[in-house]
Parts: sequence; C-alpha cells; structure tokens
Amino acid sequence: YVANDSVFLPRFGDRKADDKARGILQEQFPDRDIVPVVIDTVASGGGGIHCATHDQPGKPVD
Repeated sequence: YVANDSVFLPRFGDRKADDKARGILQEQFPDRDIVPVVIDTVASGGGGIHCATHDQPGKPVD
C-alpha cells in the first residue's frame, strides 16, 4: 500500500525474500519509508493489504 510518506509491504516470514522485496521497493521509492507488516491476521480473512484498504460502499441516500 502506497501512502504519503510510506509504502506498506506485506511480510510473509521468508526473511531472504522479504528483505529482497523491501530492497526493491526502497529503490523505487527512495524518499519513503518501507514498512514491513505481518499480514497473517489480514490475509486469514481472504485478501491482503490491497483488499483491506479498499473503500467500503456507503448506504444509499433515501
């Protein structure tokens, strides 16, 4: 998830792969903090950071 000053990166527990992914994102976003996030709780409901940050539909106005 790309935010104003940060990029949130899902962390999957494979240290070598997680570090490589973080390095790639740091190269692409040199002025932002790369924040690894354990997503086990989020992913267990089906989805990940991208799915969890979508807008929720509002209630129609009568």
